[in-house]
Amino acid sequence: MATRSLAVYVSSHGFGHATRIAEVVARFLERVPDCTVQLRSTAPHWLFPTRQGRLRLHAVATDVGMAQPHGLAIDFAATLAGLAKLEACWDERRANEAQWLHEVGAGLVLGDVPPLAFAAAAQVGVPSVALANFSWDWIYGAYEAHDPRFAMHAKRAAACYVTARRLYRLPFHAPAPAFQTIVDVPLIARRCTLSRQAARRRLGLPSAGPIALLSFGGFGSPAIDVSRFAEMPSVRFVTTDACPRSPSNLTFLDRPRLDYATLLRASDVVLTKPGWGILAASLVNGVRVLYATRDDFPETPILVRALETHATAAPIAPEQLARGDIRSALEDLLARPVAETELAATGASQVAELLAEDLAA
Repeated sequence: MATRSLAVYVSSHGFGHATRIAEVVARFLERVPDCTVQLRSTAPHWLFPTRQGRLRLHAVATDVGMAQPHGLAIDFAATLAGLAKLEACWDERRANEAQWLHEVGAGLVLGDVPPLAFAAAAQVGVPSVALANFSWDWIYGAYEAHDPRFAMHAKRAAACYVTARRLYRLPFHAPAPAFQTIVDVPLIARRCTLSRQAARRRLGLPSAGPIALLSFGGFGSPAIDVSRFAEMPSVRFVTTDACPRSPSNLTFLDRPRLDYATLLRASDVVLTKPGWGILAASLVNGVRVLYATRDDFPETPILVRALETHATAAPIAPEQLARGDIRSALEDLLARPVAETELAATGASQVAELLAEDLAA
């Protein structure tokens, strides 16, 4: 096979898209040693693997997603403003991306799942494939009742997705009618191979007592009265978001300096929002999930059903979380044994193999 590039586009919406793409890219570079990966993403570079210069990162935003001030809220006005700005220069952006694909010698485009990626690939005549559990046409379509301006953006996204060769569809997925061919793949999440005690030692965390991780998908934690955490001195709380007034049992860890799978493995419970990435990672690393409900996110019912079916999980109301009133819910959840998932987590290797076949075709 001639040396060519795999061009990868990652949604700017949170860290979940980036973390699963990072796993796929790592496996792909192992599988195809004579190929480079050109990756468009605004996610922090430390999320992605380094492979002796064969992974080249470009800090470029190619979609809007949903604007969120923190992990439990949507800014609809900012979202629509961003979408309108992208639409106003759509033809120029598509042409620029098509030119970039030509310049980097892209033989295949993988998108998770910015619509612009597929539009640019179609313009330059490069085949494209998608990786997702939901797509932006479905999300924006769900918000049409909130504001009819979302309709045109749902239509735009669907028109882009229809040009993709296929969708590699992850578990816990929404309908994806725009894609002509769908191939189901297993979970993508990295399993930490350390024991819980070894993971704690590596991170310098206490060996005894429960550890509760606060994690909100890269959007930042919502406003929480963390002073209430002092009412639970036996629990060590850990966050990667700086907190100006922290009780003595709340530890801040600098995110770029740690391995997230190791942090999950060290924890007994994660306090979070329903999100695909944290769901998958918690399942494979054996962590309980205390999740704050989000009624205005269309994917929430799908992810909550997956949490209740496959994880050791319990809900908590956002207003209760904001008050820091979590002691009862947390103690009840910690008293439950962690259910071992029977779901395969081999999606990264499988998708990497499929991409190698796509590139060689």
